[in-house]
Amino acid sequence: MNKFTEFLAMVSTEFHRYLMENEEFADKIPRNALVIFQIEGEEEFNNWHKKTSLKNREPEQPVIYIYVKKWRSHSSIEEISLAGAA
Repeated sequence: MNKFTEFLAMVSTEFHRYLMENEEFADKIPRNALVIFQIEGEEEFNNWHKKTSLKNREPEQPVIYIYVKKWRSHSSIEEISLAGAA
């Protein structure tokens, strides 16, 4: 995994968390939309994500751009535990 795919995984996770907390925003997103993130201050990532996403777009698939302007300064996790896996 390169640095952009790792960053995209983190952004996608945070975006889904945001949507769960802001259902009215989620309702504005068309079904099957291609989401292209544009992160303030991350021009290299933005160009890569837009190019890669549009290259893989389905015919007639709606496209939306999500402009991320501000991050929380800390994790939203309050408590966590770990269990071993076999």
